[in-house]
Amino acid sequence: MPRYLVEAEPESPVVLRRERQSQRSEGIDYVPGTQIRGAFARIYLWRKGEADATFQRIFGEGGQCRFGPLDPGNEYFPKTAYSCKRVPGFAIEGEGKGGGHGVVDLLPVVVRWSLTGQPLPPVRCQVCDHDLKPLTGSYFRQADGAWRDHRHRWRRLAMAHVGVDRISGTAAESIFFHLPAMEPNPESSEDSTTATLYGWIDTEPEIIELLQDLLREEGGILRIGHARTRGYGRVRLQIHQERQQESPDWEEWNRKFGEFLGGLLDPQRDFLFTLEFPCGAILVDDLLRYTLDPSWMVGWLPRLGLQSPARSPRQISRVEFASGEILSVGAVTQHERVRGWNFAHGLPRADEWMVCRGAVYVYLYRGDTQGREQLKEQLRILERTGVGIRRGEGFGTVVINSPFHLQFGVPAVS
Repeated sequence: MPRYLVEAEPESPVVLRRERQSQRSEGIDYVPGTQIRGAFARIYLWRKGEADATFQRIFGEGGQCRFGPLDPGNEYFPKTAYSCKRVPGFAIEGEGKGGGHGVVDLLPVVVRWSLTGQPLPPVRCQVCDHDLKPLTGSYFRQADGAWRDHRHRWRRLAMAHVGVDRISGTAAESIFFHLPAMEPNPESSEDSTTATLYGWIDTEPEIIELLQDLLREEGGILRIGHARTRGYGRVRLQIHQERQQESPDWEEWNRKFGEFLGGLLDPQRDFLFTLEFPCGAILVDDLLRYTLDPSWMVGWLPRLGLQSPARSPRQISRVEFASGEILSVGAVTQHERVRGWNFAHGLPRADEWMVCRGAVYVYLYRGDTQGREQLKEQLRILERTGVGIRRGEGFGTVVINSPFHLQFGVPAVS
């Protein structure tokens, strides 16, 4: 399906809780695709009055529309991204407060340890020699290939409220609560640039026209998140024309990544590829139990191998594919809880567990050229359709061989 760019500018703070308990829940720093999908569905039901065939086509399970999350950037850090503990962020000349000591990607270290059982010494910051810590969240990748971290343009607040006694109209005794909110940071040094949230919608042109009509009827405003009756969550949304997708050169990616590994791979026989989930994924096995292993839903992938460092080298699982075989080299992943609300029923949705955002899985194909071409065709299908359940809410989006690993990868040989 074609992909359309979405940009959103908050007109009031956005309240999104990580948990349901208001007294204990921290906020999140992005707007899930579930919220965008639900906001459009709510407008449709208010305007049309019923969940007709068009509603099912757009918002139904297995419908023809996928809503991605809204982030402060247009890309998401993989779980293999690390930066300086003291001054995290991209090393950008002239950025001052917005610049850090640099970002590194430890995927080559993970791959080399998996294939040889010989881990490198701990990688440290090249500027101050301090420890490295994982980077999470989103960043912005410009059209010229430059990288920027826009998270400092936003701030997270705890909006304090007291309950109101309905009889006296004054503050109620022992009722005090806070709402975790996100809004543009007025202290950001980049005053000339409006703080914007970036997202996407995968659908057909005629459905985009329907969504544009719903937005126009609401004056371009979408109401998302919690505490909407208190004025929170007003977001001005814009859907732009279809953007052209660049065709990635996976062969070139494989060749360059092989250079990080110092000759461990044979370019003629070996083809290394990664699956990355920038929006997370809800994966289940054949008994509908939540799992971290994509092979339960992608039958031609091998099972994840043993992750215990006690085995050296690690036991690698494999499966036959075409005239060769695919090996499970490694994974950097974990589970996260997914909560939601069913507007139609007025009840909370059942909790589910998803593969975390930014999870990275690494596989290696060994075989001839014909088998490699068959594998690429399967990867294109996987990238186009996604994997897992609830894909209409953005879950299960797959990125193959992200350029981030080439730009910031740490050579696994010294």
